[in-house]
Amino acid sequence: MFALYSPDILSSKDKQIKEAIDNAKQLANELCRQENPTYDSFMKPLEKTGAEISKLFFPVGHLNSVCNSKETQELYAACIPLLSDYSTWFNQNAEIMKAVKRIAETEDLTPARRKSVEDSLRSFRLGGVDLPENKKQRVKEIALALSELGNAFFQNLLNATAAYELEITDPADMEGIPESDLAGMKTENGWKLTLQMPVYIAYMTHGRNREIREKLYKAYCTRAPENGGVIENTMRLRHELAQLTGFENYAEYSLASKDANSPADVLRLLETLLERVKKPAEKEIEELRTFFGQEIESHDFMFVSEQYKKHLYGFDEELYRPYFEKNNVINGMISFLDKVFSLRFEKKDVPVWHESVTVYDISRDGHEFARLYMDMEARKEKRDGAWMNDWVTRHTEDGQVIPATAIIAANFPSAKDGRPSLLRHRDVVTLFHEMGHALHHLCSEIDEADVSGINGVEWDAVEFPSQFLELFAYEEDVLSMFAKHYQTGEIIPAEMVGRLKDVRSYHAALVILRQIEFGMFDMLIHQKPCTEAEVQEILDKVREKTSLIKPPSYNKFQNGFSHIFSGGYAAGYYSYKWAERMSADAFMEFRKQGIFNRELADRYFGIILKNGGSRKAMELYREFIGREPGIEGMLELEGIKA
Repeated sequence: MFALYSPDILSSKDKQIKEAIDNAKQLANELCRQENPTYDSFMKPLEKTGAEISKLFFPVGHLNSVCNSKETQELYAACIPLLSDYSTWFNQNAEIMKAVKRIAETEDLTPARRKSVEDSLRSFRLGGVDLPENKKQRVKEIALALSELGNAFFQNLLNATAAYELEITDPADMEGIPESDLAGMKTENGWKLTLQMPVYIAYMTHGRNREIREKLYKAYCTRAPENGGVIENTMRLRHELAQLTGFENYAEYSLASKDANSPADVLRLLETLLERVKKPAEKEIEELRTFFGQEIESHDFMFVSEQYKKHLYGFDEELYRPYFEKNNVINGMISFLDKVFSLRFEKKDVPVWHESVTVYDISRDGHEFARLYMDMEARKEKRDGAWMNDWVTRHTEDGQVIPATAIIAANFPSAKDGRPSLLRHRDVVTLFHEMGHALHHLCSEIDEADVSGINGVEWDAVEFPSQFLELFAYEEDVLSMFAKHYQTGEIIPAEMVGRLKDVRSYHAALVILRQIEFGMFDMLIHQKPCTEAEVQEILDKVREKTSLIKPPSYNKFQNGFSHIFSGGYAAGYYSYKWAERMSADAFMEFRKQGIFNRELADRYFGIILKNGGSRKAMELYREFIGREPGIEGMLELEGIKA
């Protein structure tokens, strides 16, 4: 195993990437002269050069997310055109496509290699390989512009989030905020509120001052107004790209590489869910209004919801946090993974980008096969949210196995002034979720990089392993492995765990309704080249169906919707619900057969994790469970009855 980080990792990266791309193009041109190309003589050398380019670029993108600075911004912006140009050149190269097609027609390929070849041929089509030169050039221009727009959207949002600060000096304005959160907000003269997730969530959930909640809410949902123009340009170019490559709109272009067959299929699922959850959600919101005694505004919702949850269940999230000290949770999760999957994690002392990062080498049955970096704590220069990044994909080069490496990043409260990082249970769920992604990537045993790990997995199925693993974070037998009071060592009482399960279905219909709103909005805007105003109109129409609390007119949620404007979820946000059918259905099987059922766990490991993206996700799912997934499992888990 080797360290992938060193202090000078960004030095001359743009020049190195350009050189690697030039070498890759030269090699591809040489390979295309082969009379009888084979997978080994043609595809594997291309795979090797692609892996080298990815290895060089990954630190640039990663450090821009976790240690954002002027240097990382400039370097990232310099690399984007290089990578976009190479990707477009490759996918529009008719000679490469002909060689791949010949391999597909003449060689007896393994299932993994067959999938890799089929995915490559689809990429050529999406890249416009058969277009005349002038249209190829336009596709190339659009691809570059979209990359730059995605980066601009991300950077605008990051800058706006980092720039906002609200100084509080009156202790009365901080009433209700848990001590564990107050410590991270304290300044010399009072407290500082920001739009960083741990701070924002803490005040919106517990802050009793309604005016301050509204200030924070308004600042949060009006961030980066310049992203309105970025969105309009993005929508126009995505639509043009789709039509150039033979699709009616970008929604159809996006679904060409997914499990769902058409936008109509997606909207049908979302409409079916809407029909099932709308009435329960209306009941949930009416109960909240009665409890609050007045109309609930958007900036009230998190606060009122938390207060009513305490009223209903005696549930106080803060009472749980002493049981979820960050290091205890991580170590306990590792013990759980050992028990259920026989995975061993060994901490390593290697260079990292921040002192709070920990590194593990992972083994199974004595065989060390992967490395995982964990960057858990919030920092000002780190983007919001939690995510898994696939640094290196497991594959073979010249007959040698190149092990996989991944990163889990999150924004949990920082340990500060001798006080440990205490997590909410929702943070524990997030950690399990991202570990599910990491295992999906790291545990693959496929030799072809294009379909190993999460590569090649349909985007609307890639959330299955992550959503599946997070469900274990509600089980008493799992929580008892690590939920121990950080001061007394007391294991979390059974009644507290039971309350967590009760609370899991609290406002479940409203949560699903929100996800339906996001998914419908995303799918509908990608069916035509929307202007900034039309994007808002479509969102407003969707909200007429889904929003039970009308957002204020200043709410520009779309300007912060990074999943679809700077992430990989464009015309694909529905994927969370599409995949949840699989995750819930699979977990219910564990409920029936036993949470730690080794036979079932080994089947999951051997069929889902080991195969990565080498076969269609639904095909693997049917082999694992023996049936197609439906929506009943996820509704049952959420406590929503027919």
